[in-house]
Amino acid sequence: NIVILGDVNPGAELFAKGNIVVMGALKGFAHAGLDGEDDAFVTANRLQPTQLRIGTVISRPPDDGFEGVEYPEIAYLKDGHIVIEPNV
Repeated sequence: NIVILGDVNPGAELFAKGNIVVMGALKGFAHAGLDGEDDAFVTANRLQPTQLRIGTVISRPPDDGFEGVEYPEIAYLKDGHIVIEPNV
């Protein structure tokens, strides 16, 4: 597992066999469940990664310049797809 107390800037890369928790903005690359662990998750106060991977599933933000939301979110796998929802 990785826990970051602060922001992860664009260009930064996080790789974890387990979960990734960012107590700030995640604006870089994050890969949780590096060894194919489909029960891993990524959470951040502002979830805005350049690319997000959980296990073997890859996701990236939309091309329309979506800025994200102002509350914590969590990303996890459900039925083989990355799901992002509020983490309250």
